[in-house]
Amino acid sequence: MKNKGFSLMELLIVSLIIGILVAVAIPNYSKSVERSRVTEALTMLHSIYDSCERFAVQNSFDGCANAIGTVTFRKLDITAKGTFSTDGMTFTTANFEYTLANPISATAIKGYYTGASITFDGRTFTCTNGTSGKATVACRDWGAGNNAANWNN
Repeated sequence: MKNKGFSLMELLIVSLIIGILVAVAIPNYSKSVERSRVTEALTMLHSIYDSCERFAVQNSFDGCANAIGTVTFRKLDITAKGTFSTDGMTFTTANFEYTLANPISATAIKGYYTGASITFDGRTFTCTNGTSGKATVACRDWGAGNNAANWNN
């Protein structure tokens, strides 16, 4: 009579293969999640800045930087999921806290880069340590090279 089922050796080999696949997949998945968070921040910073520029033009300011202090997130024409601070100068999403200042900034509140910040002045994205101490890694991973990335509008 022939035994049906798998031998212990076959089960161990399958377990080993699954373990190797998981060991490769989890770090790649984590990097992918972090990249999507950073993409959110870069996109939002650009949208906030563009909206601030529109506010400045409509209200006779010479650019977004000169409107800071008058403009709040509630006055901008952007739509996003999150909560405003009581003064309207900060906006918090699930991953970042955005601040209307000169330059506009996003600080990571979740993930590997918690505390690291990205700022945008209309032409340049710059990342800084914040409280995480991970600016060097964050800048590299966020595509900001030597703590700054110059992207043309």
